[in-house]
Amino acid sequence: MAKSNSGSSSGKGVVFGIGFAYLGIVSLGIGLYYDYLTAVFLGLALVAAGITIYSVASVGNSQRQIRAMANLVFHEKIAIIYSYLGKQQEQIEHDRQASSEFENWVDPSLKQEFQELWQQFFERETKPVVIKIGGSTLGNHDTTLRDVVTLQRRGLLPVVIHGGGGRVTEWLEKMGIATSFVRGLRVTDEETLRVVIAVLAGLVNKELVAAVNALHGKAIGMSGIDGQLIQAKIERPGIGYVGEVVKINPEPIIAILSAGYIPVIAPGGFKPPGEDKDPVMLLNINGDVSASEIAVALKAENLIFLTDVPGVQDSEGKVLRRLSPAEARDLIDSGVITGGMIPKVEGCLRALSSVSSIQIIDGRSEGALLAAVEGNGNGTIIE
Repeated sequence: MAKSNSGSSSGKGVVFGIGFAYLGIVSLGIGLYYDYLTAVFLGLALVAAGITIYSVASVGNSQRQIRAMANLVFHEKIAIIYSYLGKQQEQIEHDRQASSEFENWVDPSLKQEFQELWQQFFERETKPVVIKIGGSTLGNHDTTLRDVVTLQRRGLLPVVIHGGGGRVTEWLEKMGIATSFVRGLRVTDEETLRVVIAVLAGLVNKELVAAVNALHGKAIGMSGIDGQLIQAKIERPGIGYVGEVVKINPEPIIAILSAGYIPVIAPGGFKPPGEDKDPVMLLNINGDVSASEIAVALKAENLIFLTDVPGVQDSEGKVLRRLSPAEARDLIDSGVITGGMIPKVEGCLRALSSVSSIQIIDGRSEGALLAAVEGNGNGTIIE
């Protein structure tokens, strides 16, 4: 915005300068023709003022163009170096910044074409890493957020979806509101819904964003309600305002990633008005379900669930390193997989058709997330 206003002011200065000079010439001509000394002096003054205004505006405009050209050259130099290093994402980002330096002087149709090509590149060439962080995994010894920032510095595209059920329960207890669960999903009446959205989209989300920024990462917080990211509807009225995902609108996430930031997403969904007579348009969406649906919409390279257990376990408590879809369903049906692990495993099964790698890992150990992305993670791989 500042560049645009500055360029506009310079353009106006040039026009005013020419206008003053033109009026001065007219006044000078009239004064000389009719021998009006006052008109002659006025004309000379207007011409001088016009030349001064024009010169100042032109110099300011030229300085901005020179500065933009210098920035463009250095962005392209950096892009070339990144190209030699094989870091395509960084190369493209500096190419984009170079193009933006001449934004005010470039034909609008070219800018539009560039943005469309960038969108096509993003959708074809990049594969985000979707990370579901359970609230219970964020303790004093884990390195999850530091790992997320490291992934960003490596040129990957981390997308973080967080939980925080423990914090929600804590606040519900403070307010004297009872809590119950059905198959790992919190029964949510209207009063509970207000607390869920306030704690997750407010307190927990902003704490995580602040923590990432403090580690010199770049993060922007949002919820599934923002930009209609997660559209949902109620399919099981018996558990209240708990939503089933109908549609993921990935454009807000793509916009944040394209700007160089990590999206940190609180679960929650938007229920479009008019589908029923209920005026409530917010829904409680399970974080694991949200993560799996977002991973599918983004065609993610990885979907990683960080938990506070070693992984999916069999009936004897042994961690299962690999699970097929059939084995995972049998464990759910037989009651071996229970509670909060149910939506995690169901989310993994939902994402199998679109996501290259899906893991449920113990997020409490140091470097767990980096190890998982590098293919050396603990926990359970579902394939």
